[in-house]
Amino acid sequence: MLTLKSPTETGMIWNSSFGWEDDGVRGHVFSDEDNDLLIISIKGTSMGFGAGPTVPNDKFNDNLLFSCCCAKVDPTWTTVCDCHIKGFDCNMDCVQESVDVRERYYTVTRNLFKVIADSYPGAKVWLTGHSLGGALSALVGLTYGIPVVAYESPGERLPAKRLHLPGPPALPYEKMNIWHIGHSADPIFMGVCNGISSSCYAGGYAMETKCHLGKSSMFDVIGKYKWHLNIQNHRIRVVIDSILDKWEWEYPEFLVESECEDCGAWNFIENLNS
Repeated sequence: MLTLKSPTETGMIWNSSFGWEDDGVRGHVFSDEDNDLLIISIKGTSMGFGAGPTVPNDKFNDNLLFSCCCAKVDPTWTTVCDCHIKGFDCNMDCVQESVDVRERYYTVTRNLFKVIADSYPGAKVWLTGHSLGGALSALVGLTYGIPVVAYESPGERLPAKRLHLPGPPALPYEKMNIWHIGHSADPIFMGVCNGISSSCYAGGYAMETKCHLGKSSMFDVIGKYKWHLNIQNHRIRVVIDSILDKWEWEYPEFLVESECEDCGAWNFIENLNS
């Protein structure tokens, strides 16, 4: 069974933080006393009024990474890139270019990781994060072959493909050093926080993906706790205090999400930019 401990209980100490003076990617770096092991933790999405200056950029990057086509959910939505053609037709080349831009979160996180890792040559580095932070950790971990533990991440297979990161058949999902932890009452992790009646739609978040990289461990709190799907269950404190710290059963196995498909109704058209 997995034993959960705080960073201090495992001998880890808070080392430094990054991004807290800006309105973009934020996180913390933990290390052991000898700086032989580093854990880089990436902050997830901040939502709602009074949640801090990163809210607009967090939302923009959520809609860019986890929507099928630039957050073109219906005619009432404002898109985050100009790749929608008509109906369910989307310019694939445009979407791929839009994801990997210098100021976008994936590129910023990738560069931050490189700076931190280069500052501690020889150290073993792990990445972690919650929600958007977990997805960014997985994408950067896949980029550099770094192990990742992500909590309640939206599905990030789709942006990984758009970034041309390693994947099947050359690198099967079961061979990736990426482990996702989530539960059945979290609509974002389960990929069902979409549609006109969802909390994500009401908040302007186009969370349309559900497929995860690597392997996932899904705690069935609907079955065990009789919980219901609710956006409030997406909070990391709920996962730690009400699930991981109190789970009385065997921890669920990490499994590949086989037969999983995102955005199946869309037509992604290539070579329109040539």
